[in-house]
Amino acid sequence: MQQIEMQFQWKRHEMKEVIVAVTKAVILGYNTKDKLLAALPMFSTYRIALAIDALITADMAENNLGVLCIHPDMQIVLELLKRKFVLPMSEEQAKSPAVRRYVINQLGATNPAGVETLLRVNPVSVEA
Repeated sequence: MQQIEMQFQWKRHEMKEVIVAVTKAVILGYNTKDKLLAALPMFSTYRIALAIDALITADMAENNLGVLCIHPDMQIVLELLKRKFVLPMSEEQAKSPAVRRYVINQLGATNPAGVETLLRVNPVSVEA
């Protein structure tokens, strides 16, 4: 049986630090514009806004009356980036959007399309 190794990476590599920083800050309670700007002085207001926009676009964050909430799937996104997965399938199967979403869903995400908005996967054949 053929096996592939799946490793997840950021689609927008230049945004990874600010997206992670915003995610962790919001989880820790810095969930308004003023609190985020105070907690993350190393990033410009523009970069923070881009990160929030990326999170909202991926349906991984929600702005409710100026209070930002992070979707629990962001914890899964952060974990996916740390791991490689070896799965019994072909590269062609691994490149199928339906199969990728199924795998992401089986890893615990309730919003696989949102995960794929932020991350890309590089399937590589593994010699048995």
